[in-house]
Amino acid sequence: MALLVIEAADTSLQMNLTEKAERYATAGVTDYWVLDIVNRRLIVLRDPAPLPEGLGATAYRDQKTYDPTERITPLAAPQASILVSDLLP
Repeated sequence: MALLVIEAADTSLQMNLTEKAERYATAGVTDYWVLDIVNRRLIVLRDPAPLPEGLGATAYRDQKTYDPTERITPLAAPQASILVSDLLP
């Protein structure tokens, strides 16, 4: 299982934050990052959990947005610190 998934999105942002996020959360990916190329930001989704019974889905409970000047630390590498602008094209 992947510990971290990072995707770049321009026209696919909505799909990344809905359909793909549900798939990754269901698969147990604890750290899912989406680079919003158009708005030059990083959206970080963490803490996957099942939705109420009957819905048959899993979603991320934590979503935060980071600007290019901010730093992010991957859950799997707590000693690492990455400047968001270094991830953006």
